[in-house]
Amino acid sequence: MLRITATLAALAIGATAVLAQNLEVIKQRREVMRTIAKASVVNFKMSKGETPFDLATVQSNLKTMQAEISKFKDLFPEDSKTGGDTDADASIWTARAEFNKAVENYVAAARTAASAIKDAASLKSEYPKLVKNGCGSCHKETDDGFSPRLSDSFKKLQQPLQ
Repeated sequence: MLRITATLAALAIGATAVLAQNLEVIKQRREVMRTIAKASVVNFKMSKGETPFDLATVQSNLKTMQAEISKFKDLFPEDSKTGGDTDADASIWTARAEFNKAVENYVAAARTAASAIKDAASLKSEYPKLVKNGCGSCHKETDDGFSPRLSDSFKKLQQPLQ
């Protein structure tokens, strides 16, 4: 009887540890997206003329976006498909090559934007391309993306982490 109880306790502790790992990586994904969203919003507002243009800020934000999204490929282990209020679509795991390509597209789009943006006019013309070709690689307006629509994701990222 003692052996059965010990085994069940060990299994419960092991399951809890796996669940904790799962929730931690989901939290890390959410933090990466929060950081990207924060940088993106600033650049977006500048591109719309809602805040004054500042090239140093734009370039810094683009570097942040590139660095953060580069972490993404490693933040989707098998044990993080569910839980923690994740929005990750199951297709990330079933179409891993396409997902990794979407991450690479984002990095490439951010690099292209960083090279092309030199002033307010170029920000206004180039930043929408980054949103479409970078963010839009995963956040589609239809249900066939790796994550929810971009506007829905931004709303959720404004909420506190759980």
